[in-house]
This record gives sequence, C-alpha cells and structure tokens, in this order.
Amino acid sequence: MPGSTQAALERTRRLEGLRFQGHRGGVIAPHRSMVGLRWSAWRLVSSLVLALGGLGGLLAVLPRLGTAWQALFLRVRDLLGLAAPIGDQTLLLPGGLRFSLPVVAALTPLPDARALWIAGIAALAVLLLSFLLPQRFLPLRYFLRLLVLLQGTAILFFALSRDPFPYRLEDHVFILLTAGLVVMGLAPLLLGLTLHVFDLPFWRKLLLTLLLLGHLAVFVPLNVLVHVWLILHGTALVMPVLFLVFGLLLDVFVFVTFYGWALSWGASPGRRDAPPPVHLG
Repeated sequence: MPGSTQAALERTRRLEGLRFQGHRGGVIAPHRSMVGLRWSAWRLVSSLVLALGGLGGLLAVLPRLGTAWQALFLRVRDLLGLAAPIGDQTLLLPGGLRFSLPVVAALTPLPDARALWIAGIAALAVLLLSFLLPQRFLPLRYFLRLLVLLQGTAILFFALSRDPFPYRLEDHVFILLTAGLVVMGLAPLLLGLTLHVFDLPFWRKLLLTLLLLGHLAVFVPLNVLVHVWLILHGTALVMPVLFLVFGLLLDVFVFVTFYGWALSWGASPGRRDAPPPVHLG
C-alpha cells in the first residue's frame, strides 16, 4: 500500500507539471490578465510619468499639429483636384490653449434619382455577396449586412423624406477631427491605466505612446480627407456609413491594435508569477 500511494503521488505531480508545459517542452506562462501585479513605487511613478507626459506633450505640440493638418488638407485637396475651399476654425481649449482645425467650406452634394438607383443596386449586390461567402467568412458576412442596413436607411431617407438634409459636409469634417483629437488626448491616459502597469521595459512603453500618437496624428486627417473625397463624389448617401463605421470607430481600432501589439511583446525577465520549469524523468 505505501508503494502504491507513493506511485499515485508521483503520477499526480507529473500530471500537475504537464499543465504548465508546452508541446515543445517550454513553460506556458499565465496570461497577463491572470497575473497578479504588486504596485511598486516605480510602477506607479512610471505609469504617471508616461500618462501625464504623453498628454502634456500632445498639448504642447497642438499649435504645430493644427498647422500641419491645415497644410495637409491643402496639399491633398490639390492632389485630388477637389473643388473644396479650405478654411480654419479655432477651438478654445481649457487652460487658454488654442487649436486651429481645417474646415472644408463646400456644399454637401445631395443624391438624385440616378444616384439612389445606383446605391440601391450596389447595396443589393453586397447583400447577395454576404450570402455567397463561405461559412469561414461569417464575421465578414455579418459586417457586410450591417453596411447594407445602414446604407439602406440612407437610401430610404433621401427617397421618402421631404425635409432638407441638415448634416453638412463641414459638420462632418469638424466632428471627426475633434473626435480624433479626443482619442489622441485619452490615449496616453488609457495606456497609463492599462498597458503601463505591466512588466514591460520603460523605453518600450514610451516608444509605444509616441508611435500611437504619431500614427493618429497622421491617420485622423487622412481618414477625414478620404471621407471628403467619397462624399463629394458619392453624395450625402455615403455619409451615414462613413460616419458610423469608418469614422471614430477606426480611431478606436487604431488604439486597440497598438495595445494588442504591445501586449504581444515579451515581459521583463524574472516574472515571479511564471511557473517554474518542469523536468520530467
């Protein structure tokens, strides 16, 4: 009996060790969401420095950022040959800060009967495509149906409504640019509350903050310029889909993408929560 008990204990220990071993013999570290982190003075200070420093750096470069966006709008307008005058609008921010946003002073083209028919046929074609896609593309199928639903509501509005369309292209540009600025302002703070608490080297956290803000500083105005081009050529019919799906939501996806990329980096050496290596006899 003592021998059988000892053998059972050995088997139990062996099986327990296999829980933490990968198929190539390496140790499977616990996911970051399951790892307990102790708040140290350095973890707290570094998170605050990166979060507040990122926000402060963004506020410091806002005037130059507004000038850069203005120049970008003028340059891209000329490259695309858009008949859209570009102006500027000054935003008064807390603390007496001023930020100049580019403004597109162009009339919003409204769809005629021909545009409604073309949009309707295109929406039906996309809906049919969503049913023809293989089952492994199920998320894409539902996404295409969502686009058709949104586009269908826009077609019905312009086909049936007799009220004037209240949403101007100028409003569209202004809202998306200000929403992008809000995402840029919140990004360092959100990183400070989430990513920066993990065991990653300080320089990597700083680099990620700079890369994220730099990417958004270029992506936000370029995305809005694509909207302007599509609206001027596709009329106000495309506004709902652009605003609801390809506007602020894309800015948020940029943040999520950078965050996920950063969490794929290896943690600092010596993580105390990783299970010890298992040696099998």
